[in-house]
Amino acid sequence: MHSTPPLFRILIPLLIATAAAAQGRRQDGDARWGPDGKHVLFGGTVYDPLTWKEAELPAGTRTRRDDTLRAVRTALGKATGKQVSGRLLTRQGPPNNLPRTPDRRLGMRMSADRSTAAVILDGDLWLWSRGAEPRKLGSGLASARHLAISDHGESVSFLDGFDLFAIDVKRGEKVRLTKDGSENTFNGELDWVYQEEVYGRGRFAAAWWSPQGSHLAFLRIDERGVDTFDIVDHLPDQLTIEQLKYPKAGRTNPRATLHVARPSDGAVVAVDISKYPKSDEILIVRVGWTPQGDELVYMVQNREQTWLDLNFADPQTGASRTVIREQSSDSWVARLPMPRWLKDGTFLWESDRTGFRHFYRYGRDGALRNAVSQGEWSAQDVIKLDEERGTLAFYGHERDYVIGRHAYVATLDGSRQTQVTRGRGTHTVSFNGDGTLLLDAFHNLENPGEQWLRKAGGGDLRQIRAAARGADAETVKWHRIKARDGVMLDVTYRLPSGFDPAKKYPVWIQTYSGPASPSVRDAWPRARRRVPGATANDWYVVLQVNVRSASTQGMKYSKYCYRSFGVQAVRDLEDAIDWLCTHPWADRARVGISGWSFGGFMTAFAMTHSDRFKCGIAGAGVYDWRLYDTIYTERYMATPQHNREGYDGSSVVKAAKNLRGHLLLVHGTMDDNVHFQNTVQLVHALQQAGKQNFELMIYPRSRHGVGSRHLGALQQKFIRERL
Repeated sequence: MHSTPPLFRILIPLLIATAAAAQGRRQDGDARWGPDGKHVLFGGTVYDPLTWKEAELPAGTRTRRDDTLRAVRTALGKATGKQVSGRLLTRQGPPNNLPRTPDRRLGMRMSADRSTAAVILDGDLWLWSRGAEPRKLGSGLASARHLAISDHGESVSFLDGFDLFAIDVKRGEKVRLTKDGSENTFNGELDWVYQEEVYGRGRFAAAWWSPQGSHLAFLRIDERGVDTFDIVDHLPDQLTIEQLKYPKAGRTNPRATLHVARPSDGAVVAVDISKYPKSDEILIVRVGWTPQGDELVYMVQNREQTWLDLNFADPQTGASRTVIREQSSDSWVARLPMPRWLKDGTFLWESDRTGFRHFYRYGRDGALRNAVSQGEWSAQDVIKLDEERGTLAFYGHERDYVIGRHAYVATLDGSRQTQVTRGRGTHTVSFNGDGTLLLDAFHNLENPGEQWLRKAGGGDLRQIRAAARGADAETVKWHRIKARDGVMLDVTYRLPSGFDPAKKYPVWIQTYSGPASPSVRDAWPRARRRVPGATANDWYVVLQVNVRSASTQGMKYSKYCYRSFGVQAVRDLEDAIDWLCTHPWADRARVGISGWSFGGFMTAFAMTHSDRFKCGIAGAGVYDWRLYDTIYTERYMATPQHNREGYDGSSVVKAAKNLRGHLLLVHGTMDDNVHFQNTVQLVHALQQAGKQNFELMIYPRSRHGVGSRHLGALQQKFIRERL
């Protein structure tokens, strides 16, 4: 599971393809700013934005197509005497997310300025530089992993076997940076839990070049004592077993340390983390550099992630200092983004300290200068930092409208903050060169999309386009409803085709409900996918609800799940059902629920803790949080040693005797993320309780996602029979 965004990122047939897939993407046919930053390009024509008259771009502003890839292919082809395809230069990652799995294609690594590229072909390491002949820097590297090149192409690094190597491009000398790599010691790469829960699924590289390429920071992870879990392929006559180091909640965690290597002579220094006692069992959750490369920037959290330190370290000595500490007594502290540096040496920092995510400006000494954004809503991604004008453009919510996305511009001194978009929906904007005008494209649940040209200071210049809503487009109705304790919840429902208000219709809920993982977004679904069980949505109502902890309102609401997964979320689901069933056409006696991953947990938890559900489909769920990994689980639940009551109260296994309705359990037998063990333990508990109201379907060789067509047919059959 991941921290943010959602813990499980596999989209499976149980979930509707929501508008999340469309967010942030420029729609086909949208206008865009020309390369001069002044004119608008739309429909193949150049326009003056103020008069909307046809114009021409100034001479010399048309950009030429980047021919770097072609140049690399041509040069390497001549040097090797072989055809070098573009496909060969494109990296293709491992076939799964198991540690140390070789990339299927290592691909090319390009420097930030695109002047230099490193490529491994047939085990030979080649360096291409613009205007020079390719050079072979090494050989025998067919099994190398995590090839990387510094920003300006001065140095190259890679892993071979268990150890980290670097090559200074000018000297061409290969330097071994580590010598202690082993099955249990990871140098410059991540183990399973660190890649899954901290740095991102499939991202195993853990080495970071300084901007000038003079130093290479890397993580060392010690897995001694971490439990081994066996992933079994039952199909061969002789079982195939994958052994995976997987720390479960409360068990021994991998230990990470941070080091800095100097490739020029192979010297390595350890970053001083001695200030942290062993009892903290620290996690190193981000690593990077200052723009000048004079200090290493890294973040540390304690095991239960109730605080986070931003630290700076001297790459020459490893001496370290803490600049900012974020902490909380009633929630976890999220892994925050790296500082965004300004030219004067200050930086922008994101924090949830008020219960809502906002930007703050800090000096390098750790002194707070000012809040840049503020309000009882959360800021999101940066759009544009304009230091010359002293402004920051970013996306964010509104206080009472959190399912959409607006754009704001704030002054860096915090004196002014302006919402620059209008209209309900999910907005994607771009600014002209001087930041005075913006192109604003947006869409919502009822509107397939439009684009406007607006003034950044306020006011609309013109609508550029408006998408037509098809006659057969489905209508999704959005409401804000009041939960039993007064908290407002966002819900949507979609009525069946041929809806007759005089009839009674069953209701189906698709849920995920993990922390800050909303199901309801105000965006036009680009490609609708039906609820499982329906060849056509013509006989039931589809209900979606953002339980409060799953919304992106801010930590004030996310923390409702802290130390107690499922409990408050089920109440919110019940309140949404009760509200919907005040309509005479909603059949309270026929409500179904489904979900995968965290949604699978929520489905099974709801059916053992609520009487509202007639049936449900739970896929690949965590049915006792003691069975899931340390870093994700303990972030929200603390350790089982410190929160036994919370773990017991969130366990579906312990509540198996209370199963109501009819439950279908689905799981892949080779799931390395949420182990099949979860379903086995739940099935055993249901059997021990004498429950007959459940079914089980397993998918051999499937991992966390099940791609079998059989699953779709199974879902259809189940819902037709049980709903």
